[in-house]
Amino acid sequence: MLPSQFGAGRNVRFGDSRIRARDAGLARLRAEQKSIPKGVTLPTRATLEYNGVRHDAAVQTVNIAKVSYQSARGTELNFKDFWGYNVAGYELAKILELDMVPPYIERKVGGQSASLSWWVNDSMMELDRKNRRMEPPDLDSWNKQMYAVRVWHQLIDDTDANLTNILITKDWRLWAIDCTRAFRLNKNLRDSKDLVQCDRRLLAKLRTLDKDVLKEKLSRWLTKSEMEALAARAGKIVDFFDKEAAAKGEGAVLYDFPRSQQACGEGL
Repeated sequence: MLPSQFGAGRNVRFGDSRIRARDAGLARLRAEQKSIPKGVTLPTRATLEYNGVRHDAAVQTVNIAKVSYQSARGTELNFKDFWGYNVAGYELAKILELDMVPPYIERKVGGQSASLSWWVNDSMMELDRKNRRMEPPDLDSWNKQMYAVRVWHQLIDDTDANLTNILITKDWRLWAIDCTRAFRLNKNLRDSKDLVQCDRRLLAKLRTLDKDVLKEKLSRWLTKSEMEALAARAGKIVDFFDKEAAAKGEGAVLYDFPRSQQACGEGL
């Protein structure tokens, strides 16, 4: 959670900052919001302060719904671009114990409902890495992270998954951000060819994804139909990797990923 949503008496650490929250008071926005030069949803950057600790946050207020929407990828029916999907994504990552999504919370900003995300310091976009032709120092670790990101994007059915929405920190950890165009009603996988391998513990979590837990944790931001589609895609991912493991052998398909079963935001 961000400092604006700490539970009473909890110690929370993101990066080197420890904040002791004695109530559920909101962090104060100290700085005027500044536009972020990347992103079709026009996010802004602001500075939060809580008990003397400061950290930047990305603010998104987008909330658009259209019967039909034309983009470079084609025509999408029942189009939604919604800040609440960011918060739902973070809550889902917590359910899955997948430490690849930075913390997002819901909050009012300038009278508008918005998502605030913990700013990922000292990072570059995957697009920048490719343009600079930089190679990761540990290719095996990199591939395992990227495979997990691919599973994530298929699970949430992110129609705007792109290289600007993957951040890389100095220690070469990947962070998936901005899912305002995810959680579609599609119950099938958008592109199963994107799935290569999967972490064992993540697959186990997907196998036992509980609809009652989804309702409890996500119904504030997702509709019943969106949650049903999410559960269906989880089942399709499990079926896909079960078949792959049966055909190729478990060792060729499944791996152990150290960032599963970690608290979301660990390392920020």
